[in-house]
Amino acid sequence: MKHITFIFTVAALICSCGRNIVSDIIPEPSEIHMAGGYFHLPDTLETGCPDSSFLSLDKAFKALVPDTEFRLNVSDKGSLTIMKQDGIAEGGYRMKVSRRGILIEAADYGGAVSATATLGQMVSDGRIPCCTIQDSPRFGWRGFMLDVSRHFFSKEEVMDLLETMASYKFNRFHWHLTDDQGWRIEIRKYPELTDNGAWRDPLAHNHDIICARIAESMEDPSYVLDHSKIVIRDGKEVYGGFYSQEDIREIVAYAGALGIEVVPEIDMPGHSLKVVESYPELSCGGVARWGKDFSVPLCPGNDGLLQFAKDVYSEIFSLFPFGYVHIGADEVEQTHWKTCPKCQARIKSEGLADENGLQAWFVKEMQGFFAANGKKLIGWDEIVSGGAPSEATVMWWRGWRPDTRATAVENGHELIVSSSEFLYLGGEQDRNSLMKVYNWDPVADGLAGLEDKVLGIQAHLWAETVPTFANACNRIFPRLFAVSELAWSDPAQKDAGHFNRRVLLHLRKLEEKGMNYRIPDLSGFCDVNVFADSVRIDVEKPFEDMTVRYTADGTIPRSSSPIYDSPLTISSNTTLHFRPYTSDGMPGDIFRAEYRKTSYMEPCMETDTDALKSGLKADWYEFRGEACDSITHVPFNGSYVTEGVYIPEEVKGNIGLVFTGYINIPEDGIYSFYTYSDDGSYIRINGEMIVDSDGPHSRMERSGQAALKKGLHAFEARYFDHSGGILEAGFIMPDGRRRLFEAGDFLHTEGQSKTSPEI
Repeated sequence: MKHITFIFTVAALICSCGRNIVSDIIPEPSEIHMAGGYFHLPDTLETGCPDSSFLSLDKAFKALVPDTEFRLNVSDKGSLTIMKQDGIAEGGYRMKVSRRGILIEAADYGGAVSATATLGQMVSDGRIPCCTIQDSPRFGWRGFMLDVSRHFFSKEEVMDLLETMASYKFNRFHWHLTDDQGWRIEIRKYPELTDNGAWRDPLAHNHDIICARIAESMEDPSYVLDHSKIVIRDGKEVYGGFYSQEDIREIVAYAGALGIEVVPEIDMPGHSLKVVESYPELSCGGVARWGKDFSVPLCPGNDGLLQFAKDVYSEIFSLFPFGYVHIGADEVEQTHWKTCPKCQARIKSEGLADENGLQAWFVKEMQGFFAANGKKLIGWDEIVSGGAPSEATVMWWRGWRPDTRATAVENGHELIVSSSEFLYLGGEQDRNSLMKVYNWDPVADGLAGLEDKVLGIQAHLWAETVPTFANACNRIFPRLFAVSELAWSDPAQKDAGHFNRRVLLHLRKLEEKGMNYRIPDLSGFCDVNVFADSVRIDVEKPFEDMTVRYTADGTIPRSSSPIYDSPLTISSNTTLHFRPYTSDGMPGDIFRAEYRKTSYMEPCMETDTDALKSGLKADWYEFRGEACDSITHVPFNGSYVTEGVYIPEEVKGNIGLVFTGYINIPEDGIYSFYTYSDDGSYIRINGEMIVDSDGPHSRMERSGQAALKKGLHAFEARYFDHSGGILEAGFIMPDGRRRLFEAGDFLHTEGQSKTSPEI
């Protein structure tokens, strides 16, 4: 079915010969023009490549254009010719596909790999549509980080991930190799780091216990520890693993062939419990334990730590030939340094102001050592505190701390945008998660006019509750597709509808490769649904051939639950749970749909609409609580008139908003409503709760229905957040489209507001 869909799309595009059109490629190319016809791949694709620096493309071609025999010749002759060409933007390429062959011109090796990735996405049934493409990346740094410390991923799994990254034009792999939970790289001078630090008792480790509970309660095999990573040591089962230096060299070489630079992270001076367990003399107190917020750090006052760090990083330098090495240096429990005589002596002897200065001193010492060995140091944005050397690169992750981003830019640091709000891919997902990433602009959000300071962007997967590669892929995809477009494509090209259609095609490609992904949401229902007599439940699936199971007894669907294969009809109060499954039997999210039998609400009042004014009254309170009903119990800040339910421009800081008025219902019917908020929100109509998304939480959508007769109905919406937040609300249309509340939906009584400024 995938091939048929693709061919149909190409056939439709050929009718638009000669003009720039959209494609099924992710990320979207800068320019693509269809020419009509196809190049048919021969059994062996003879490739001319006169530039010897491109010779590793044979490995990239095999990975990115599978099922095609590829023979590379050091010449300029072949059905496919790949040439290095001046005048093309760094990382960019030009490609021309004709009936007779393919010509690729690239600025550099990375551009040639990106062209190969595009080619691989265009192949269908052994042929490639004739076209010309001119393409180049928005950012030079297009990164993804995998945490292998909290849970371990094998060499083969990492290499599979690298292939997929290259397919979507990522060129940096940030490898988080060490942390409190595991040390995953062989350091020959310090063998205890892996002899002890790479293994743990899964029955006693909190992350593993949590995953086991989820696996059992949710019947989700992706949460079950991979048994290939469990071994017997001293008669006891332990979980873990590490990469030998031979493994590292193999992975690094393969990444290089795919146009990806590997950036290792060896975390110091915090997140180092495995170091302290193995070499306790390197910490302040000699005991591996947790402090108030984070783990006991290493001791910068100890000269032995400096030697240890240089020894470790020296071995790292020899294994990773690329320019950057990540030191971590985040979330350091500095309180231990306050009572450490060696640390206090260091602060005094170096003339440092405080413990922040001590951390900055350690980073500066390491930066000098890195530079002397031809490497550039990267640290998390905490290194800005106390004054890191300007030569260090800052990875800005704390979205709630724009001050560190601003300071980094002001101090001349290179900046990599890695906002936890948008680019951390480990959290819970819902129908808005993908568009949340896609619609964000990493530069417009606080860096407009400073593009030259930004190396690029990077997404991250932290693995506390990600025990398997299948689970990792579920967290990553499809959001990594959106990150790919943020990093590569011109934001002016964004088209959410077209992107979502492409995503569905590419998810099926992942499925064909045996890779897991988050199944897009089921639709056709709200969280709370109402009906008068009976209701037909017609669940809409992202893929028609997808299996969906359901229950009606309050339990979650399992692999043995009934299959939903046709619409259901109910006539009494019922709560249904639906769960989709991939073709490999991996379960998706569980969707709860409550159905309530009800009668139609009468209009709340007979009123002269001439006495009412358009919009809602919005009262703002100085609210710091955690429940919507408590908003009106705190000091009042002011009133506004709004056309819908949103945060007025003037409202900032501690926000408690109460919207009141009347919603104008044009005809009798069952209406669906939603809120999308961070933090809590709700909607009441005629005093009845319709949408309940109360309480502290991250961005979340909740929905509900009301059976309403034509006329005016009392409307109230509430919302709170303590730092600006997100709020939108509106109708869910019969086709599932979300439509924001707008002018004409509401009326309110003039004079209700205390100040009533118009907005």
